[in-house]
Amino acid sequence: MAVGQWGKGSERTVLPAGKRFERMRVLAKMTEAVATAIPRGARIGFVDYPMHINLGDQLILLGALDFFRSNENDIHTSFCVFNQTDLALERLKACEVIVCHGGGNFGDIYPRHQKLREHLVERYPDKPIVIMPQSIHFSHDAAVKESAAIFRKHRNLTIFVRDEYSFDIARSQFSDNVVICPDMAHRLLDTFSTCKPAAGNRASSTLALMRRDVEATSISPAVDRLTSVDWTDIMTLAEKAQIWRHRAKVRLSGKLGAYDAGRLQEFSKTLSVVVPGIARRLAHHDTWLTSRLHGAIFGLLLERDVVLFDNSYGKNSRYFSLWGDGLVTLVSPEHATEEIAA
Repeated sequence: MAVGQWGKGSERTVLPAGKRFERMRVLAKMTEAVATAIPRGARIGFVDYPMHINLGDQLILLGALDFFRSNENDIHTSFCVFNQTDLALERLKACEVIVCHGGGNFGDIYPRHQKLREHLVERYPDKPIVIMPQSIHFSHDAAVKESAAIFRKHRNLTIFVRDEYSFDIARSQFSDNVVICPDMAHRLLDTFSTCKPAAGNRASSTLALMRRDVEATSISPAVDRLTSVDWTDIMTLAEKAQIWRHRAKVRLSGKLGAYDAGRLQEFSKTLSVVVPGIARRLAHHDTWLTSRLHGAIFGLLLERDVVLFDNSYGKNSRYFSLWGDGLVTLVSPEHATEEIAA
């Protein structure tokens, strides 16, 4: 199947569970490619980490932090879009490498994050800047050209991308240094080993995890009839409150123009408790239907069977057509009803 294209029906050549786990292990190892741009032991500035209720972004964050620990990087400075103060930006001068968080917000759908990256590129034109694995999507050609003109001026920029479509855009317009790499969340393969139910305790049930945001699509009436949830639904009120508490603190430090040195570390401690708790609840579902990229990756980390639908611009199919041979069942929208019925 060509990258970025759905087949006429469903892709049913899914590997057995053990083989899928081995394939996920390979993808986890491949994320070490990031070390080619972030030297071992380097002092880094880690920018734009997610401070919102999106479990997919939080999985990426935990994967990135795992890489930094493995690579012995000292996170000297860290901030998100809510506390990008002048003081925080000034601290980046003391960092050897500026590292921007990965994900799927490179483009014009989420302009706040793109504007932050553009500002860093303009402010530090000579300091090494690394963008961790991203999916790229622009809705307007003019936005591509405007943003690319800024990035092209930087003299030491490396962009890691998660699919071939993003590689073509980045390499032709944004930078000469572009590398294809799997998502950092694959590094969490062993994190959830204690979250999986024993074989005898598994219930035969289906989880429908479907987007409700700007990247959502109208999948099928069959999916709508299921009790579908999104990231905000699978967190308890107590879990949300813990994240809101951190967000309130970074917002306050941002308004005060301060720098909160310990916020990322404290937030990661919270996630190290919250995310496994969610994993234990969701792992009881044998089959996951999802239109979220990290719904699929999360399910695979928990060794579940995953049926994957695309998002609004093809991000999911582009990713799994490149990295997911035998990992998930890719379903074309026109065959969604028959797949669910089966």
